[in-house]
Amino acid sequence: MMDYSSQEPGERRGVHAHTLSEPHFRDFLSVVEDVDVMLEVKDKEVSALKAVKIAKEMGSSTRMPLQGSLH
Repeated sequence: MMDYSSQEPGERRGVHAHTLSEPHFRDFLSVVEDVDVMLEVKDKEVSALKAVKIAKEMGSSTRMPLQGSLH
């Protein structure tokens, strides 16, 4: 399991971005293989759906558990 987050622009270091940075996530996926990812973002389900779409476009297998962490 690997946590994924982007820095929120203009905020103090360590503040997670509100939403998934699509270019950064594409870069991330291009260098990892077969890893479970936990998104650290504030808009949870919106970013999770973006992440699945990007992963599928890039040919990654996706398993998106819709558990309590998205609610």
